Amino acid sequence: MLPMDANIQEVQKDQIIEEKTIHNQSIKYHLAFSKAGILSAIIKLPPKDAKQVTYQELPRTFEDEKKIDDLITTLGITGKITLLLHHEKRLRKMGDELRYIHPFRFVGYIFSHPELKEHMAVIFDDYFKRTNFVKDYAQTMDIYDLRNKLVMYLDDFASELDISVDKIKPYIDNRDWEGLLRFLISY
Repeated sequence: MLPMDANIQEVQKDQIIEEKTIHNQSIKYHLAFSKAGILSAIIKLPPKDAKQVTYQELPRTFEDEKKIDDLITTLGITGKITLLLHHEKRLRKMGDELRYIHPFRFVGYIFSHPELKEHMAVIFDDYFKRTNFVKDYAQTMDIYDLRNKLVMYLDDFASELDISVDKIKPYIDNRDWEGLLRFLISY
């Protein structure tokens, strides 16, 4: 614990970096610390020199698909109180583990499975669930949008869902991530 008069700017914490290889891509895990030294986030970053990969080569393992299924199903069938009391830590951990997946590959899996699409409709009917889900999803979409890693996969994403690109592109152009999810639920 820091003394009350400690200068927070002078407190330094080393980053802990762990590297994991998935589908021949090296992903680095950075444990980021705030200036006060409190663990604030786990961030997974693709390497800067990563070669251009096709949409199908973007990582989404069978294990990831099971986690996505568990995450969406649990959110869809569980009430708010039970989620908070019994599932919140597990689901947040699972969400952190899935955050490295390209957001199109993530929702592509969800909306290509009718039972998960139904659970998404239930999630969007609940303000609490929708707000938390959209907040996390929008952050990930913003990161990929800033890196110009959305438009390049838009055609393949639309193809995976059997939807015309023209119907999805306005949501991407306007950065309307919640609107995109609402459209995919209703399509």
